[in-house]
Amino acid sequence: MLLGLDVGDRRVGIACADTEVRIATPVDVVVRASFDDDTRAIDRFVHAYGVAQLVVGLPRNMDGTRGAQAEAVVAYAEKIGRALSRPVVFWDERLTTLEAARRVHETGVRGTKSRRGLDAIAAAVILQDYMDAQGNPE
Repeated sequence: MLLGLDVGDRRVGIACADTEVRIATPVDVVVRASFDDDTRAIDRFVHAYGVAQLVVGLPRNMDGTRGAQAEAVVAYAEKIGRALSRPVVFWDERLTTLEAARRVHETGVRGTKSRRGLDAIAAAVILQDYMDAQGNPE
């Protein structure tokens, strides 16, 4: 199992995927608090789904370079990975928020619920893109 994370300053979108089925599903959103609280919240998903690896969206600039936000995400995710004893893979998340917003808009959901859902959907888009790029293991 893979756990996809869309790490933001206030929230972490969570998605999960079975590596055999290869379909990412939005799961939930963790509202960031302290690092320890964040770790405990993410650990619940790791154990509930039997997660072997974390796939974290890397917010690159449109020209492909890594800015301050990308460096902050890398530091946070690597620390989470060490705390949970899980490998972390970073995946380019450029334009995933736009794709997630399009999907939320199509459902007709509005307001705070749509913003929270957007983070989980963005995590699913990141995770699905990662799996699709790995090709068919068969």
